[in-house]
Amino acid sequence: MKNKWFYRLLFSYFPIFFSLTSVLIIMTFLLLSELSQRETVNANQQFVRHIIQLFDHSLQEIDSALIKEIETDERLRAFFHGDNGQSYFDKYEISKKFTQMSTFDSFVDSVYLYRYSDQMVLSTNTFVPLDRFGDREFVESRVAAETLYTLSNRRSYKEFQDQERFPAPVVSIVRKYPLLQGGEGLIVVNIGLSKVDKLVAEMSGSSSYVVIKDGSGHLISTPSRKDNSPGSQLSQVVSDYTGWQFTGGFYDDHTFRVATVFSYIWVGVGLIVVMAGTIWMTYATRRNYKPIQEIMNRIQLYSNHRSKLSKKGQDEFKFIEQALDDLIEQSNTYEKMHVEDSVYRRKHFFFELLEGYRLIDIYEWERELERLKLPTSFHSLGVAVYEIDKYYEVSAKYSQRDLYLLKFVLNSVVKEVAESCGVTVWTEWTAQHQLTGLYQSMEESVAAEAHIKEMAERVRAWVQANLDYTVTVGVGGCVEQIADIPVTDSDAIAALAYKASMGLNRVILYQDARIGEGQSYRDLQLIRDFARVFRTGSEDWRLIYEQIFQQTRANRQSREELVQLLNLFIDHLYREMMELSADIQDVWKTDTILQINRLRDTFDLVEDAEMQLASILAAFADQIRDMQQQRSHYTLICQVRAYIDKEYANTELSLTHLCDLFGLNGKYVSRLFKETFGEKMVDYMMRVRIERSQRLLEETSLSLQQIANQVGYIHDISYIRAFKKLIGTTPGDYRKQYEKSLS
Repeated sequence: MKNKWFYRLLFSYFPIFFSLTSVLIIMTFLLLSELSQRETVNANQQFVRHIIQLFDHSLQEIDSALIKEIETDERLRAFFHGDNGQSYFDKYEISKKFTQMSTFDSFVDSVYLYRYSDQMVLSTNTFVPLDRFGDREFVESRVAAETLYTLSNRRSYKEFQDQERFPAPVVSIVRKYPLLQGGEGLIVVNIGLSKVDKLVAEMSGSSSYVVIKDGSGHLISTPSRKDNSPGSQLSQVVSDYTGWQFTGGFYDDHTFRVATVFSYIWVGVGLIVVMAGTIWMTYATRRNYKPIQEIMNRIQLYSNHRSKLSKKGQDEFKFIEQALDDLIEQSNTYEKMHVEDSVYRRKHFFFELLEGYRLIDIYEWERELERLKLPTSFHSLGVAVYEIDKYYEVSAKYSQRDLYLLKFVLNSVVKEVAESCGVTVWTEWTAQHQLTGLYQSMEESVAAEAHIKEMAERVRAWVQANLDYTVTVGVGGCVEQIADIPVTDSDAIAALAYKASMGLNRVILYQDARIGEGQSYRDLQLIRDFARVFRTGSEDWRLIYEQIFQQTRANRQSREELVQLLNLFIDHLYREMMELSADIQDVWKTDTILQINRLRDTFDLVEDAEMQLASILAAFADQIRDMQQQRSHYTLICQVRAYIDKEYANTELSLTHLCDLFGLNGKYVSRLFKETFGEKMVDYMMRVRIERSQRLLEETSLSLQQIANQVGYIHDISYIRAFKKLIGTTPGDYRKQYEKSLS
């Protein structure tokens, strides 16, 4: 039969085609059912959103009416101001207005006022002190709250203390009076939840339901169906205004549940049919392809004798062509792998020489270098490490391809300069930004070292003149033994570590770098003073900061020592920032400390670190000042601190004295001072006095009693105790230590 294979394949796939088509038709009908169900869910969601809109609008109207009364009603103003001329008739008029609010708005259950000045409560039915009011606990919790407006969660309200049996379930709208300050009293409007239940039941009907929960999960409204049958939840929406959660659905009926279950069944059936069809088609294809597979296997069997293959068809030739292509590709792959293996072995042996974790004798040296086609003879060996300056900026400026080209140029220049001087150099990139050269010289160690420095200087000058970046070179001392190569490599890397202090674009010998070794920054007290002054917001932090870096520049330090200095900055600033308010701590943790860490990891020069760190700290100080100035009490607390700075010598200066002077509560002003400056007011007062006394101890010969009197202490015993607590030693010992340091 001429088209036997064609018809065989065709009739093999027809049953699969018909089966899949039938399933798709059935799935279409089921999809329509699914769409109907989705429309039901969408309609229920719209219904729930309508209820949310109704409740939000009603609560906003109540709040707007309340705000209007607060702004315009003179009787309210007179009540909260505690005017003595206010009569009982005025209180009756206010109570009558509350009753009218409950009458005009069905949601309003009750309204009452609370006055701070005498702790009196006025409601529609009573005018009593707070301790005799049934809702006292709620009033006290709202007085303690800092917010001017509150919408409470579900709670029980009772107007009288003996009203235990029938407390009313309500949510409350609370506004402090007056609107923007809230320092005179509270106005509480209670929303009756029984009325909410009634409205929701009327709107829901018998077949659907809506459940309302407040922000804490307490039920505001629940379905009132008598048979308590379970419902199918269809939608859940949270109100942006109240934060309440509205859950809507239908009471379960057989049809809806069957449709829901069936929607999952048809998806599962569809997946099973697709998998069955796939298996069926795979089986049919494999069965029909079996003769062709046998032919290909025979060709594969004779693939080593391609010239003897029979040429009976185009398919066989295509397979043979593919086989040849595969063989060529495999050959190229093996050759490439051999080259890569050679490069890897070369680099691995180079690292073994530099790191010295195993002993390499002269015989292994000669054998490996001959295999790598490198010269083996030498009299002296030296290492120079070429490091690209500001590598992070260079890598960000160029693409990966261009960066690879620039590295190739640097590698080539190092080799060409060495070749022109008759010296053999073996180079490898030991880090992304570091090219290490192992020089094999026939000169003595001293002459070879000078020669390597000269070649490194020529490379540095060429890079500066011809490329967009510069290099700094660390040169180690020359050695005569292969086992000593790790020593000269360590010397070169150690010399390079001092480029942060000595500068970029230069050649650094290990002997030159060692001049400043061991002079790392140790004056922790200066950094502690800086962190403390920075926390207080004083601009004196800039002077201390400059003093720290003046000492740093005066000492020649390695990059590791400078990193340690920045870590000290981070550590002490972190401790001080944790004493400030939570919003300032958030800025420190999420922004400022990340910038300092990034600077610590990327800087090249100490000047760069000094300038960038100063910029980061200045911006952070501005943020702290802006956040503190936005607080209403900031100016007052600054005045308190200024008064302490000025009147520290006053023996009557104390927390009580400051409270009487500024008209503030003691605990309140102490808490505000701690939030603003991160330090207790009494501790600040003591520190100011002790710091002033330190100057007197250093600059005068006054007795301890005289100094104590001049800084605000009546008795020298109190002064000595405070001095030792803050400084760690007595004033007498401090004066002796200071005089000894001068001599």
